[in-house]
Amino acid sequence: MKDSPMKQDFGNRSIGGWQTALSALTLLALSASVQATQTVTPTKADGTTALSGTVAVPAGSTFTFLGMYTDDSAGPESGLGLKVKYNPAHLTNVVVSEEYTKCRIAAAQVQPLTASTAQAVMGWVDTSVRSAGAVGWPDLADSVAGGATISCLNPGSINSDTAAGTAAAPGQKLFKVTATMAAGCTSAAACTSTVLFDSEGNFSYAPATGAGFTNKSFTIVGAAAPACNLDADGNGGALDGFSDGIAILRYLLGIGNATFATGITLNSPRNTPALVKAYLDTQNLAVVSPTTADGFVDGIIILRLMLGIGNATLLNGVTLPPGAPTTAAAVRAQVNARCGASF
Repeated sequence: MKDSPMKQDFGNRSIGGWQTALSALTLLALSASVQATQTVTPTKADGTTALSGTVAVPAGSTFTFLGMYTDDSAGPESGLGLKVKYNPAHLTNVVVSEEYTKCRIAAAQVQPLTASTAQAVMGWVDTSVRSAGAVGWPDLADSVAGGATISCLNPGSINSDTAAGTAAAPGQKLFKVTATMAAGCTSAAACTSTVLFDSEGNFSYAPATGAGFTNKSFTIVGAAAPACNLDADGNGGALDGFSDGIAILRYLLGIGNATFATGITLNSPRNTPALVKAYLDTQNLAVVSPTTADGFVDGIIILRLMLGIGNATLLNGVTLPPGAPTTAAAVRAQVNARCGASF
């Protein structure tokens, strides 16, 4: 069996738990598993459309992308350290969420390095050696039967769950990144930078040849601010169907202030019905309708998009007016274009 080449200096800019966890990863990772080239592909929020080449992101808009894991072997891999590198002067308010917790070393850390460089650091490792010589991340479920070998030995911070992942296309979602394009990024001349998924050699059990990690990247460029911004409460975070989406629907349906915020949380800075309505008065919410925004068309579609509803049911029960896009895919694309979203 081989020692893992997962480097101890991975995350050497991080602090506390990350230094301990990554050192433990280096010491504990042993395996005789089949090896493969691992890949984490940046994709759109739909989890299937890869981001590559140049992506225009309107100034002030929310930009969301996922990290989708695949490998080229039927045998499960054993671990991965990953840094998502970006320019914090362009992508601001970066938040990593929806992390796959099986064998996760610790929650992702967003680390500012310089005025133009930052990274989100994360890692996963399966340190078990099973009777068959296999490791289980991410393909296999944890062993839960009495007396069975536990899939993730725990040096103090590794999370284990019972869900098996998958390395088959489109892959296992490892994480979601949400960010805001800086207000000054109104053109490619103003802002052009690369988002890079880089392992820096921190993948477990790779032999000298035939295995490794494929770095992936895409380029973001600034674009003119969108005609509408769907962040109803203005908190700058990910667009939330249970706050922003419901607020927009109720606004378009003419719901009064007395019940406007019932059952939802409006975040600062626009944390009252009056403030939200005053803001939405300034936005063109006719994102699908060709002229006037309609709660039963634009409002419902906006809410469903924020809730992650797929194209198969996005338009169920919605009567599209003349002049509107006629397919769910075209509707989604138009909303993204008009509102600087990445649904």
